[in-house]
Formats: sequence, structure tokens, C-alpha cells
Amino acid sequence: MKYIKRIFISIFRWIPFSASITLFDYLQSAFVPSVITYISVNLFDSAEQVLNGNPVRNRLCLFAFLYLIIYLVNDFSSYFRSIVLNAGVYEKGTAYFRIALYEKMAKLPLIAFEDAEMLNKKERAEKAVNDETLSAIFNHTLRFIRSGISVVSVAFVLCSYSILLLPLSLLSVLPYLVARIIRGKEFYYVKRHQAIKTRLLSYLWGLFTTRQSAREMRVMGFDGYITDKWRKTRDEVNEELWNLEKKDAVSLLFCDGFRIIGYAVSLAVILLLVLRKHVSIGVFGAAITAFLSMQGNMRGFLEGLGRLSEKLSYAGDYYTFIDMPEEIGGHDPYPGLRSEITLDNVSFKYPNSEDYALKSVNLKIRRNERIAILGENGSGKTTLSKVLLGLYPPASGQVLYDGKDAGSFDKETFHSTVSIVSQDFVKYSLTLRENVGISDVSRLHDSGGIFSALCDAGVKAGIGLDDMMGREFDGSEVSVGEWQKLAIARGLFKESELIVLDEPTSALDPLIESEILTKFINAAKNKTALIISHRVGLCRLVDRVVVMKDGEIVEVGTHEELLKANGEYARLYTAQEKWYRV
Repeated sequence: MKYIKRIFISIFRWIPFSASITLFDYLQSAFVPSVITYISVNLFDSAEQVLNGNPVRNRLCLFAFLYLIIYLVNDFSSYFRSIVLNAGVYEKGTAYFRIALYEKMAKLPLIAFEDAEMLNKKERAEKAVNDETLSAIFNHTLRFIRSGISVVSVAFVLCSYSILLLPLSLLSVLPYLVARIIRGKEFYYVKRHQAIKTRLLSYLWGLFTTRQSAREMRVMGFDGYITDKWRKTRDEVNEELWNLEKKDAVSLLFCDGFRIIGYAVSLAVILLLVLRKHVSIGVFGAAITAFLSMQGNMRGFLEGLGRLSEKLSYAGDYYTFIDMPEEIGGHDPYPGLRSEITLDNVSFKYPNSEDYALKSVNLKIRRNERIAILGENGSGKTTLSKVLLGLYPPASGQVLYDGKDAGSFDKETFHSTVSIVSQDFVKYSLTLRENVGISDVSRLHDSGGIFSALCDAGVKAGIGLDDMMGREFDGSEVSVGEWQKLAIARGLFKESELIVLDEPTSALDPLIESEILTKFINAAKNKTALIISHRVGLCRLVDRVVVMKDGEIVEVGTHEELLKANGEYARLYTAQEKWYRV
């Protein structure tokens, strides 16, 4: 009931008109079968009396007119409700549930997205939204209530003629309840355990629809292997569902057979009552329709009850995700860096991992210092940057800004002073101006600042600021290296005091890399800059080099100091030195 309550509160808050119209129509239509049954009895009895010569034509015409009016009004009302229901409750309601889900994602700690179980919860929550399950619960609950009211009201009318008409109609549809509850729970548990396979299916399908991966598969010749893997996973998912569908079909066949027998017996009973003159011909005629209506509504009531348990299980997945703990930020406004950043004995490990990605890291970074964090892939460089920026909380130790824990700062004011350029940069299919200026939308029309950032990042002229980028909207397509330069320009454009470049030039030639990084370091002279890389070409340009290996800092010093030390840095430099010879 708590999920139904939350869904109803949300829908009535988001779309009150559609929700109210739907509620009103379901409630008024709930009494239509009982009213039709009452009118039918009087209509048939009046017709019988007219045939027998009794002067009740006016009464006959009145009930015929009422029958027609109720039929037309109910038909029109159902048509209007279907429009409101589909356009309002399903379309708008689902959109609002989706927005709430995405807002929740934005409030979760970033570290949560490294947890496989959390990703499974996210998959199930998205499925509940994408399948319109939450909006369907609102609709099905009202249909369930309508069916219950209809059954009770029709039963009341039938009982007023003979108590014997009630039990057979009810008993003939009880198997639907059991079948729906059992099958519904089985469907839910299968779907729940299929979350990982479903994510794998989506991932494999995405490989075919992404230009870069599709091209590589075609050229390398392993697209057939990926296709077979996708088909095998799809068949495993479908096979489990097909087996349940077959069980469900057999259950419903049994239930339908039982219902038909119940209907036949009910007709025999009412016929016997007519022959013995316990009820009139009008009751007999109305009861034929009333039995069908009652069985249909009872079936809808019991099936609705059974299916609600299934759908509410999916709603539980949605609200389990919605109720996950959000990122807890501090409340202190960030005053800006005055002196230094300190990592004090910081350790960190990812969820579901036994190994630490960072091990007792100690480091001081002075304001406006330019530091290169160097190391081979997997050494912990990127993880260090995320912990340093407060994106991931350390498992132990502290990250201090001027002696104050980074976790105590208000996230919005803290991150407003930070800029980051990731190796997994985004290609925005927007204008060139937006690709750069989106990092600081308040300065989006600062053409001079955008041109300056483009120049500092080494972006060549030739495209207008208001020209579209990317092929999606018939814009200009540039090389991966140029897209990466745009990402660097985006990071430089933001007026930040701390900028982090995570493998910022991985797609560029080493010599071009040195040229761009030289420009970058000059442009960042009034910023604290961290450049994460596994290449040593930039290390002559920075104030200090931090060398990492296996999650630990193994060396710290200038380029010359580390070469003299003849340690890990010297080994890396010697291995890469030939790349930077002109």
C-alpha cells in the first residue's frame, strides 16, 4: 500500500486534471453494470406485459430510453477517459517518473556507480519507468477498485431477486486470483534475476549502433562473434520468459474452463427458477447479461489483485532506487584555495573490490602549482584525482584544503571553482560556441574568451563559433584529436582555480602533445593544475612530477631531480624519450 500511496500522491501532484478525470470516470462507470441490470429487468418485464396486453408502453419506452442514454454516456465517457489516460497518466506521468529517476541519479554519490549491485538496481528502476509500470499501477488500481464496486453492486441487485444467483458467479472466477498471484510473482523474480543479462544485451546491442565500435568490429572481423554472443544472451532471456508464458497459458485455460462451467450452471439455475416461477422473465433476461458482467468484473478484480503484486514488485525496485542514500555534502561555503591541498594518509578502494586503488597516499600541492601525476595504466592516477576533487570519499585519511576537510564544503560552491578534462570527453553535437562555453554558461556569449580558450588548446580556425559540430545534425565533423582539443578548451574556458587534465592529449601525436601542453601550462599560470598522464613529454614543463605505481606515490620531484634519482621516473623517461626527439 505504501507504493500505491506514493504513486497516487505523485500523479495527483504532477497531473491533477488527468488524474481527477480518470478517477471520476472509473468510479461512475463502476455502477453502470448494476444500473443496467436493474433497467434490463424492468425493460424485459415491461416488454412481457405489453405482449400480454397490459397498457405499459410508456414504462417500456422510458426504460428503453434510459438504457440507450446510459449506454451512450458510458461509451463516450470511456472514449474520453482513454484519451486523458493515455495522454495524461501514461505519457506525462511516465515522463515525470523518469525525470524523478534522473534527478535521483544526479544526487547519488559518484562512487555508487562503481558498484555492480547498484547498477542492477538502476537497471530495474529504469525498466519500471520504461515499461510504464508506475503509471499502469495507478490505472490498474482504479480498475481494480471499479471491478470490486461493480461486483458488489451487481451482486446486491441479483440478490434482491434471489440469493441463489450469487455464489455460482463468484466461485467460477476464483481460480484467476491464484493463477495471477503465482504467475505474477514468478515473472517478477525472473525479471529481477535477468537484470545483469538485460544490461549485457543493451551493451552488446550498443556496440552495433556506435560508429566507432561498429567500424572496428567490421574491420577486425569479430562482428560475428559479438552477434552470436548477443543472440545467445537474448535466447537465454527469452527462453526463461517463454517457459513462464506457457505455464501462464495453461493456467488461464484451466481458469477459463472453470468459469464457463460456472456460467453454464448459473444459467441452469436461473432457468429452473423461471420455470418454477420464483423469478420473472425479466430477471432471467437481465441475469444472462449480469452473470457475464459479474464474471468479467470479478475476473478483472481478481486478476487485478494478482497482477498488482507483480507490478508493485517492480514499483518496489523503483522506490528502492529512489530511496537510496544521496550524496551528503558539507554546508560550509568554499572560500577558495589560499595556501595548499593536502592528502593525509589517504587510502581508497572501489566497491566489491578487495584491493586498494590508493594506499596511504601523502601529498601536498601548493596554490598555483603545476603538477604532473605520472604512472603506467592502473597505477591509481585517475582515482587519485577523483578523491582529491571530493568526487570519491577516501576509505581512510583526509583530503584537506587549507587544513579543512574537503567533505565539509558545500558541493556546489566547491565544484564551481574546479574544472576537469577527462580522457573520456564528450562530443557535444552543438555549436562550436556551446562546445566550449557550456562549461560556464553565464559567459556563453563571451566570444573573445572562447577564442582565447580555443587558441590556448591549439584548435585550428576554420569553423565559425555558431556552426554546428558533429554529423548528427549535419554539422562539421573533425578528428578525434580536434575533439580532444575542444574538450581542453572547454576546461580552460571555465573560470576555475583548480583544473585537472586526465590523459588530456592521449589521442594526439607526442610532439603535438608537447606543443599543446606548453600552451596549456602558460594559460593555466594563475591556476592550480594537475596533469594526469602516462607519458613523460610534459614533465619538463611542470613544477613537480608525482610518480605513482600500484596505488602508491613512489617518487616526487622535478624532472631533473627524478632523472638523477634513477628510479621509476627515469625508467619511464628512458623508454619514451625517443617519442620526443625531433
